Amino acid sequence: MEIIPKVLFFSPIYKEKIWGGRKLESLLGRKIPEGIIGESWEVSVYDTDISPVQNPEFDNLPLTELIQKAPNEVLGKPFANSSLPLLVKVIDAKEKLSVQVHPDDAYALKYDPKSKGKKECWYVLSADPGAELVVGFGVETNREGYESLVKQNLGESILRKWKVKAGDVFLLNPGTIHAIGGGVVLLEVQQSSDSTYRVYDYGRIGDDGKPRELHLEKALSVLNFQKSNGEEKLTKQVLCYHPFPRYLYTSNDKFRLESWEFDQAQNFTFTPLAEPSCFGIFFTISGSVYFPELQRTVGPNETFFMTATGFQETISAYAAPGTKLAFMSAGTDTVKYRS
Repeated sequence: MEIIPKVLFFSPIYKEKIWGGRKLESLLGRKIPEGIIGESWEVSVYDTDISPVQNPEFDNLPLTELIQKAPNEVLGKPFANSSLPLLVKVIDAKEKLSVQVHPDDAYALKYDPKSKGKKECWYVLSADPGAELVVGFGVETNREGYESLVKQNLGESILRKWKVKAGDVFLLNPGTIHAIGGGVVLLEVQQSSDSTYRVYDYGRIGDDGKPRELHLEKALSVLNFQKSNGEEKLTKQVLCYHPFPRYLYTSNDKFRLESWEFDQAQNFTFTPLAEPSCFGIFFTISGSVYFPELQRTVGPNETFFMTATGFQETISAYAAPGTKLAFMSAGTDTVKYRS
């Protein structure tokens, strides 16, 4: 078997969207395709959107093939008979997205067996002044009441809107109604799924010249109609200050999200965080990380993938002053974290 690298890099998969823009180029400094680009799939094994491995020795090998060759080394022993459970995206919403909701695993298994449930988390990277996210209902309602509002084109009227800024983080459990407002760029970690039920789309016309499809019946079947209690917006909790500050946003059944923050320049090592050891996905929110062993620097707004082997064998790195990393990994239904 080939030696599995400790760190993997991927070519992003860009998606043109009716609501997208060009901020992945102007704000994140990336070279992106022509058109209205709304999403960059940073790490994906979903359906036919398979991340190509950028490491020179693999020559754009699909990530799924590398996992098949060495699941324990790439993902970790808990995934020996499965695949990468997460999908990580960067989303540029020039215009607001549709109001939508995602099902849980049980509903998806019964009604959308080709996919899974979808729990997700948003980390706001940039927000124009006054930009908003919709997360939850502003008042308590029920199926009949909300269906009536949607049919009167008043589907937005009772939604909870949040003014947002860079650094705000939201957890969206299945059943939570939500929408990304115009002027927001965010990092999204989610279950590897595309089970999305569109509730309301402002009468927007799709590429085929017709109003975009709604999925109202399914949406009404999975929506949580309770008034938002505000817990969807997460605050970071201190995990440790040594050897560098680590903060936890969420450690739930499906994924974990942390922030690693380096106020000063620092040498550090990646050591196992979970038992059994498993993969980690990192997004450089600011600053940069240099890997001496690889002679490679990962700059701002770039993604890298630490394999289970990378954590087990440890790898040294250097963080520039002001570096902030989003760390994403498996949920507690698969591994147990050490802190």
